[in-house]
Amino acid sequence: MKDVLKQVAYLRGLAEGMELEDSKEGRVIGQMLSLLEDMADYIDFLREQQEDMEDYMESIDSDLTDLEDEVYGDDECDCGCCCDEDLIDVECPNCHEIVSFDAAVLDDDDLIEVTCPVCNAVVYTNDEEIEIIDEDDEDDEEEEKEEKTEE
Repeated sequence: MKDVLKQVAYLRGLAEGMELEDSKEGRVIGQMLSLLEDMADYIDFLREQQEDMEDYMESIDSDLTDLEDEVYGDDECDCGCCCDEDLIDVECPNCHEIVSFDAAVLDDDDLIEVTCPVCNAVVYTNDEEIEIIDEDDEDDEEEEKEEKTEE
């Protein structure tokens, strides 16, 4: 940007060397050079503001990254699935879809209702006991049924 300011100063020097200040053309050239100087100064100001804004945005991005790491943690699974150990699965009584929710709801003192995302039926209220569906338990129950039928 300093190059533009230098070029405007060079043009002003050339115009003054031509001694056109008293003529109509000289006044027009003088006004144009003043306008060019103002524009170059404003462009320089905008460049500085842009640099400040970039620094500020980088700071916000860094703070946000730190906050995300603190809130969500870095213990993400590398398998590409949602392997969250703290989820509870409940079967919806209406549509029989499996609804998953955070296990922390079980210990919450406030009244919380978990609704099915498919049919909007209440599948759990934290003031009642629930039957937790465990896929391993289902497999064990099926094996036990198969063994009984084979006998």
